[in-house]
Amino acid sequence: MDSAEDKPRKPVASSWWKSFQRNWEYKIAIFIGVYFLISHVLLETTDHVREQGLNNHLRVLPQEVIEYYGTTREFDSEEFNVEKFAYVQYATNYDYLNLAILNFVHLRKSGTKIPNLVIVYDQILQFVASDKWSDLYQIANYYKIKVKSARLLVSSYSDTSSWAASFTKFHIFNLEEYDRIVYFDSDSMFVNIPKIGEIDFKTLNNTYSNADELFKLPRDISFALPQAYWLNNVVEGKAPLKTRKKVEIPDKRRHALRMKKLINDIKRCPESNQEFELLPQLLYEQHKFDNFDNFFANHIMVITPSKKTFKRLMKYVHNPWYWSFTNRGNVKKASDYDMEILNKFIDNELRRNKHNYKFAILPHRVYGVLTGEFREKWHERFVVDPQYLPFIQKKSNKGWDPMETFRNLKIIHFSDNPIPKPWEDENNYEPYNTEKIYCSHGDMEEYQKQFPSEFKPRLVEDCESADIWNWFRREYFKAREGFWFSS
Repeated sequence: MDSAEDKPRKPVASSWWKSFQRNWEYKIAIFIGVYFLISHVLLETTDHVREQGLNNHLRVLPQEVIEYYGTTREFDSEEFNVEKFAYVQYATNYDYLNLAILNFVHLRKSGTKIPNLVIVYDQILQFVASDKWSDLYQIANYYKIKVKSARLLVSSYSDTSSWAASFTKFHIFNLEEYDRIVYFDSDSMFVNIPKIGEIDFKTLNNTYSNADELFKLPRDISFALPQAYWLNNVVEGKAPLKTRKKVEIPDKRRHALRMKKLINDIKRCPESNQEFELLPQLLYEQHKFDNFDNFFANHIMVITPSKKTFKRLMKYVHNPWYWSFTNRGNVKKASDYDMEILNKFIDNELRRNKHNYKFAILPHRVYGVLTGEFREKWHERFVVDPQYLPFIQKKSNKGWDPMETFRNLKIIHFSDNPIPKPWEDENNYEPYNTEKIYCSHGDMEEYQKQFPSEFKPRLVEDCESADIWNWFRREYFKAREGFWFSS
């Protein structure tokens, strides 16, 4: 008779596996364990590494620092050689070519030290409407404005939207004859408003400013752009704020003290390529990644031209066939134009850090102001610095001072959709007039006379904002007298 010891035993592993197959409790326990490992260890570590990389390549550039660079660094024949710098705009039709020339005339009058004023234009313009071309070219030649023809860039010739040709803007990266470019959209206007004293909007004349100080930024900054603060998904409630960090937005006094310390640190910095690391960081980095295709505005940019960068951007406009399998998140959508494409490109560079770009966020309250901001009901998201944007409430006007904004801005971008831009046809009988603003304490007789239909501007208590918004449009018409040949 065989003993118990002589009987064959079942393998322990096999016994455990059969027990696992029979018992659902084991399955749930293991599933929870694997889920915890992935979500709390692997993914959290990945996010941590990603955030560390972001702060190495993206910083906030305060206006106080830009002013310090502007007043302490001199243009010379070496690091800040003006012959290697250029202001650049682009144009794909006669209206915008005329606007670009007008802006550069104003830059010349401002006393800019930058000799190179360059307009990249659709090459077809010189072959149609020869009389307009002749008039505009003569003005450009008189003010020493360079016009450079380029091929129209579109993603599809069947696209008839107003932004279809906006990719032509990317030709600015091909201008490698310049070391640094300050680019701005031609539907903009430089503004120079007295910093002190009373302002009478009926007699106020614009004397124009320039942005020469932006050419004195550290050379290792590859891109500097303002944030598209008006599109933030966290503030709009489209993305949750996934942080328990308590952030106190500094008042003016504390902010001034911080800026004083920052500038002192920059003064003591032994190498200029180390100054970038001293600049403020984003306090909530998911703030960037939750807005991957609209974090940056690109109506003004400081760039280092590079044909390699241009070629990389073109892949986002005309996707390689294999992207449908290997890079689906960056496949161009029908609604993607220059701003979305540039943001996708920057987002990928920040995530992967393959080409060692450094990006800085320009102060939008000086260089990125939209005319439409003065029509908004709520302004705190405009008032705060970029790093504090996720921590404010949308429906708040805390800190809003329209006159302070007006006095400090340098360039205004005409953006009031659906209201036509000043050079476009409009009348006072269309529904878009309800989007305009008018001082509730203003001349009501004039209000009724000017807008006789049911579509009237919104009456607002913030009369300073209404005065400023209407002044921009009137000033544009004054500025173009003697220089408008497009219509």
